[in-house]
Amino acid sequence: MRPRADRWADASAGRSPRGRWAERRLFAAARRRDPEVRKAVARVAGTPGHRLRERALGTVAAWWAETRDPLLRECAVRLGAVAAEPPARAVTLALAGRLAADLAPGEAGAVPGLLADPDPDVRARAEAFCAEASGAMLRALWALGPDPDSPLEAVLLANGEPPTSGPLDRLWERWLDRPDARVWAALSRWGRPAVGGPRARLTAVAVAAEPDVLREPRNRAALIDALALGDHPLCAIAEEKVAALRDQTLVDELCDRALDDGDLRTICAKHGFAPKDPMRRVVFFLLTGRPEQHRAMDPDGSLLSLAYASATDSVRERMRTAMLAAGDLDLVRVIVGDDRRARVESMSPGEVAYLAEQLAGRGAWDDLWSIVQDLPIATGVSLVRLFGEWAPRGDDDRRVFELYRATAPDALARAVEHLEGLRDRVTRQARYLFRGRVNDVSFAPDGPFLAAAGTNRVAGVFDLRTASLAERYDGFGASVGRVLHVGGGALVAAERTNRVDRPCRLLRCAGGEARALHAAPGSVTCLARAGDGGFVAGTRAGSLLVGAPGGSVESRPVAALGLGGGAWARSVAVHPGSGRIAVAARRLAVTAPGGGPAAAVTPPGPAVAWTSFADADTLVCAGRGGAVRRLRLCGDAFEETAQVGLDVHGLVGMVGLPRTGEVVVADDGGGLHVLDAGTLERTAVHRAADVQNRTGMTVSPGGDFLAVGNADGSTDLFDLRVHEVPRIVGRPVASLVPGHLAAVGSAMADGPVRRGGGVALRLLEACLEHRFRFDVELGDAVRLSAGEFDISL
Repeated sequence: MRPRADRWADASAGRSPRGRWAERRLFAAARRRDPEVRKAVARVAGTPGHRLRERALGTVAAWWAETRDPLLRECAVRLGAVAAEPPARAVTLALAGRLAADLAPGEAGAVPGLLADPDPDVRARAEAFCAEASGAMLRALWALGPDPDSPLEAVLLANGEPPTSGPLDRLWERWLDRPDARVWAALSRWGRPAVGGPRARLTAVAVAAEPDVLREPRNRAALIDALALGDHPLCAIAEEKVAALRDQTLVDELCDRALDDGDLRTICAKHGFAPKDPMRRVVFFLLTGRPEQHRAMDPDGSLLSLAYASATDSVRERMRTAMLAAGDLDLVRVIVGDDRRARVESMSPGEVAYLAEQLAGRGAWDDLWSIVQDLPIATGVSLVRLFGEWAPRGDDDRRVFELYRATAPDALARAVEHLEGLRDRVTRQARYLFRGRVNDVSFAPDGPFLAAAGTNRVAGVFDLRTASLAERYDGFGASVGRVLHVGGGALVAAERTNRVDRPCRLLRCAGGEARALHAAPGSVTCLARAGDGGFVAGTRAGSLLVGAPGGSVESRPVAALGLGGGAWARSVAVHPGSGRIAVAARRLAVTAPGGGPAAAVTPPGPAVAWTSFADADTLVCAGRGGAVRRLRLCGDAFEETAQVGLDVHGLVGMVGLPRTGEVVVADDGGGLHVLDAGTLERTAVHRAADVQNRTGMTVSPGGDFLAVGNADGSTDLFDLRVHEVPRIVGRPVASLVPGHLAAVGSAMADGPVRRGGGVALRLLEACLEHRFRFDVELGDAVRLSAGEFDISL
């Protein structure tokens, strides 16, 4: 009798109730692992057209995956059996060679197990599958995050298609941290750099081959970063590419980096890399220890001297160290150069100390003494100790030298600190008392003279050296409201009335005679010097008068400048270099010397009463309410660069200081405010309790003195030079000019200043007198009388 399993197998082929009953019996018995039943199932699997053939094939495949029975394997291979459910499905797909056709990306998690399967055919077919995977399946395999050195990573690295950015970036980062030949073989074959990460640019130059790509700025920097990696394989790759490029821009950048990197210096020496610029080249040879090259290129050190002058402090320090090690360079020549005075001004304290010690070590006392005289006095006092018993031979030199030696450094430091307090000091040097109100004052451009205009129809010129009246002019038809000294012993005086329609004259006064230049209705409201002997004036009737040195006067309407009908000039200013004219008539306009339309007009805003030029394109203007603005002329428009609102009742005048660019404004309470040139911040304030009403202000052409007229008939003379002393006492003496001697002398004449800062002032004055002892300007220096003088006008 045939076995039951065979009978069930035969019966299960039918679709009748008996056939379905036989199917249940057969596969229930198969689950109990009955050998006879398995044979029957295998026979069903091998029977073409059997209703249960596919189920039988899956069952046979699953039995093999579970048992690894050789007979079942043979059957599965012969029949191409594949299990229906994981985990047997993946391994039987591999055994059947159907991974590429039937394994879905969602089943990629089974692949690492296939690569480690004991069956060699399964492993081989899994490896081949991974090596050929692409698209979604390749992405799924890389997404498994294979461990380094795992079979899966090994076969994926052999794949011809690179992974997506995430896995690729991780591979690059790993290779940069721990170089691996297998990983590099894959990365270089793929030729695709990392997409993100801090070192992505390194990977770009690792695989880039096109010269133009490597020459891009960011890739040049990455090549140099790669060269700095030392024994990393990427260093050798980058070195080969840099040597092949021979790009000078890249070489210059590499040499800059090589100054601070020994590995890069070695590469530069190996390939003969050096900067293109001769000065940079000779410094590079010096600092990278290539003495033969820099000696051959710069035998006298002239290039090094030029390079040293333009180098940063840190590079200079390295150059000094390298030159000292080289031993055969004239360090003084290199550091100081041919123009010793110019270089000494910019030398750092470290350079000065180094240079002084080198000169003292050589016994080059004359050279050291010459340099000490160029330095700030505090530095000179600290270096005098180096001279020992030596002293200069000349009497003048020895006098200054001994004063240096006698000055204690700590006492000098205290004096300099005291002088710092002068930054906010404005000193009134003299007061001149006249009969009647003083309407206006004006310094002469060519001597120590001050012109004054009086209410009692009189104008005069005073000699400020003797505090005496030099010239007097009367016979005016009205009060003299404005006066301007134009030099050469001449002044321009303007009549003033309270009526717009009453004629007023503009007169030239010289040699004891007054000559009318112009007559028209309305007072002259303002006067400004224009060139040698010329002037510009504004009238209450709305005219702008331009006077030539010869005496001719041209009248122009202020309204033509775009300031509106009825506009009249409250003040005018003329830039000495460009000749531009600024007119303040509630709004501000700037016009060319020859007239014509205005170059720029301020938009409606705070009323402008006074203006002055800081430079040809920059003006400062002020209004009576206390608003002060700094304006930049940009084409045909003004740009405001600074603004301040002074907390005062009102302003009554403003002038600009030509040397410093500062401005001085007067308030109606007798105060004078000095404002910074750039920020308009207040740097000094002078308040006079005995002044009720300022009437006019003027500054000397050099900016040394300020004269302010008052309604009570007095005129105050302020010495502005003391204000400059803190700025010059710490500067190199070589950078000072003869005019600074007058500032020091002015400070010495101020008792409180002299008592606190005398040590510094005496030494600085002696140094300046010695330096400029042959200068003709010293013989022409003017000392103005100080005190209070009652002068009849």
